[in-house]
Amino acid sequence: MADIEKINIEVLTGDEPNAGTDALVYLGIGGREFLLDNYNKDDFRRGDRNYFRLGRDSTVTHPSENDPSAPRLTLDDVDRHPVYLRLNAQVESDDWLLDNVWVTVRADDGDLRYGRFALDGPGGDHAIWLGLRAGLVLHLECER
Repeated sequence: MADIEKINIEVLTGDEPNAGTDALVYLGIGGREFLLDNYNKDDFRRGDRNYFRLGRDSTVTHPSENDPSAPRLTLDDVDRHPVYLRLNAQVESDDWLLDNVWVTVRADDGDLRYGRFALDGPGGDHAIWLGLRAGLVLHLECER
């Protein structure tokens, strides 16, 4: 199946007190995890919209360690494994209010888009807290 060229991730942090986090956030896709940490930026602040690119024209701090082409991932790999976000919380103050997330997998014969469609829409009932008391992983769904 098609080789993945790059993965674009858009993450929206909620706009409530203590919504942001300093904890590490990972994208799980294709049987691997990738650190979402933009070079020289303080990601996941309250009310922020963060963009990450993995692979070609990477924006992340450690591009070679977070490259879906080394070793190469394919759309078959993505289909065989869950797609998720994982918060690496160590203490309760690492909690994070995730307002929404969209992941676009760009391959040579088409794109796949993932998200958590229950989070689409305005209002607090469309956001989810991640943390030690609320769970650390949010699985994403494929938009087909």
